[in-house]
Amino acid sequence: MLVELKNNIEEIDRLCKIVEDFCKKNGIDYKYHDVALILDEMVTNVINYAYPDGKPHDFYLEIEKKDEHLHMRLVDNGVAFDPLKEDVADTESDLEDRPIGGLGIFLVKQLSEDVAYERQNGQNHLFIKVSLKKEDEDGSKE
Repeated sequence: MLVELKNNIEEIDRLCKIVEDFCKKNGIDYKYHDVALILDEMVTNVINYAYPDGKPHDFYLEIEKKDEHLHMRLVDNGVAFDPLKEDVADTESDLEDRPIGGLGIFLVKQLSEDVAYERQNGQNHLFIKVSLKKEDEDGSKE
């Protein structure tokens, strides 16, 4: 499935509905909240930071279920930015001592099996793979 998006924060609600429908249709509604959080974080970053000129821009998301995985690719032609090169979020210090920001990509990495970035032909490509295996109550995957 290909979803065209605009760099407008109101797109997040529309995207969540599209992803919810996709998950239901593909029998993976048990992963909806993880996928929605991942996409909310990454799409919000594109909307807020990829286009500093303040003009309207389009970007897109490809999402596909293959076997036991959900493959997502977020593509924009905004400012080059590799979120995987950002400093690792401080999750050890007291909350009041931690710097603001950085938890988004940390959460994305925690909820994903694999995350990769490439800059190709003036575009940012963020690849995210999420396991669709259900977890048992003890946290192990079926």
